[in-house]
Amino acid sequence: MGTKVARATNRIGFGRGDRRTIHEPEDRPGADNRHSSPGDERIGTVFLSPLARVHRGSERSARGFTLLELLVVIAVILVLIAIALPNFLGAQRRARSVQCKSNLRALGQGLLQYKLDHSLFPPAVGCAGREPSPAKTCLGMGPAALGSWDGVPWALANLGYVPDREVFYCPVMAGLFPEEKESVRYAYNSSATDTGGASGGANHLEKDSGHLWLCRCAWLPAFASFDPQSKLKYPHGNDPETGEKDVLENVLRINGAVETVNGLREYNRQGNTGR
Repeated sequence: MGTKVARATNRIGFGRGDRRTIHEPEDRPGADNRHSSPGDERIGTVFLSPLARVHRGSERSARGFTLLELLVVIAVILVLIAIALPNFLGAQRRARSVQCKSNLRALGQGLLQYKLDHSLFPPAVGCAGREPSPAKTCLGMGPAALGSWDGVPWALANLGYVPDREVFYCPVMAGLFPEEKESVRYAYNSSATDTGGASGGANHLEKDSGHLWLCRCAWLPAFASFDPQSKLKYPHGNDPETGEKDVLENVLRINGAVETVNGLREYNRQGNTGR
């Protein structure tokens, strides 16, 4: 027999590594091929160091994503957004509604305490702005319903009944009309003294009794405002019972209760056509 070519084990690096098997044909010149057929392979062993494994892995990852894989990932992300966004917006709307009700309760406590101290409710503010205007009405430039209604009086803040002035605004209305915030204060069921005071609102607060309202988010629908083409709307969404859109608002009753109602229907029930 001829002398076979000796093969040494090829080791790359030292220490622990991946074991790889290689196959080499025995057809090199000078090799004894008498007992081997074409295609016969001798088996050797190669040890890959950890550094070599990292290199091989980086070569595989360097290919990146295919276009199809990217499209699948984008599609999955869009589906997740479509599922999550309505839930997020709904949760945000509910949180603002809760904050609005909290504001109305604070105003109710202030108004009722004022009446206990003075034996009557305070007159409304008739003009938009941060300055009190209990004796003046500014038509079309009022503090509520985008200028079309009188607002909760600043006397509550100035006299310490409701110190935080942010409580005087529905958070949803303030968010819908940030540039007109001073015209979207909570509407008040009264007016400035030059237009009747307690008797100038939708109801006579000092004489009437029952399920009357003290404050609410908007009161007027757009068609009954000074500007029927305005974007005025009720802030707390659609009525699930009737299917009407943008008709819900929060209301503070004269007994201190706060509730969410269909503002448009309440307005129409009272037979109002605007002020």
